[in-house]
Amino acid sequence: MDFLKTYKGFEALDERCKYIFSVLQEKGPITKNELIDMTKIKLTTLNRSLKILLGEKLIVESEIGESTGGRKPSLYDVNKEEYYLIGLDISRIYTKIVITNLKLDIKGERLLSNEYNIDSISEIIPNAIEELAEKVHINDSYIVGIGIGIVGGFNAIPLQKELEKKFASAIFIDNGANAAVIGEYNFGMGKGKNNIAYINCGVGIRTGIISSGVLIRTINNLEDAFGHMIVEANGQKCSCGNYGCIESYVSILNITDKFIEEIKGSKALALKKNLNHINYMDVCSLAERKNEIAENIIKNSALYFGIGLANYIKLFNPELIILSGPLIQHSKLFYDKAKEIATQKCHIKDTRIKFSKGGYFEDNSIAVGACAMVIEKILN
Repeated sequence: MDFLKTYKGFEALDERCKYIFSVLQEKGPITKNELIDMTKIKLTTLNRSLKILLGEKLIVESEIGESTGGRKPSLYDVNKEEYYLIGLDISRIYTKIVITNLKLDIKGERLLSNEYNIDSISEIIPNAIEELAEKVHINDSYIVGIGIGIVGGFNAIPLQKELEKKFASAIFIDNGANAAVIGEYNFGMGKGKNNIAYINCGVGIRTGIISSGVLIRTINNLEDAFGHMIVEANGQKCSCGNYGCIESYVSILNITDKFIEEIKGSKALALKKNLNHINYMDVCSLAERKNEIAENIIKNSALYFGIGLANYIKLFNPELIILSGPLIQHSKLFYDKAKEIATQKCHIKDTRIKFSKGGYFEDNSIAVGACAMVIEKILN
């Protein structure tokens, strides 16, 4: 497979063509007159650029628009059938692969559990991508590039080299939370907003934020800065060595360990499951069913998370906060309680902050966001 020539074809477009393409990607299908209104490009110049984009099959004349009298106008849109993107979401407990079109509609996806050693992932993913592409009948010469949203602490260089060797493709890597917030900001629930935050609650707390349209990068581009915000000076010991970090209360591993520790000394519940096989989903499920121990642990976790979130709101003033990840997916109690605490503790009157459970792309936010990174690199 040689994807690189497809990416270079996009890269070779002049700035005007890229701009028109980006408008159509966000607003299409639209008429030529609407394009002129949005871009302020003269008709003759616009026609030249449209001819180039149509010739490269990057855009299409789609269905006919509404007539205002006389001939119905053509509608222009990004070509959703010729070109595709590959996105990877690599976490500590799974790897997800998606293939999307240029509108970021998912055409195929595959989930790999990380039962294998994460160091061997570079040997597994290239073949998994190829198999998925064949399964959904994607013409490999039209795959634009590969984006990777990856968990902190994982060395992506071996994987990058394997992908480059197998696919001769343009590859872009960022931490997963950054990938997710880029996707949501440009193509999801964050469209039209200046400040949005994405927070993923799982084995760790992963955070990405865009402020005034700019992706905020932390020291060393770490995505766990929010998770290691200290909210209790003499609190629980965290994996980072400090005490009282948000992550020490909210990590799904810590929640599970806390439940097992407390249930061992309690006769209040006869579990049908061996304690060695208990996981965070069991704790979340028991909490929803009003099990006192599980409910208290989830509420306490949400309390500390909500306090940290209130601090975050004061610092960055996000218009939208997307809460995602395994804990959010499996615990309505945690999500609702965390929102309540954050709203109470930030002490901001008339706040118009919107919360979203999962965002527009839901549990595919990181993988689809990785595809969005490829588009962003092309257009910028």
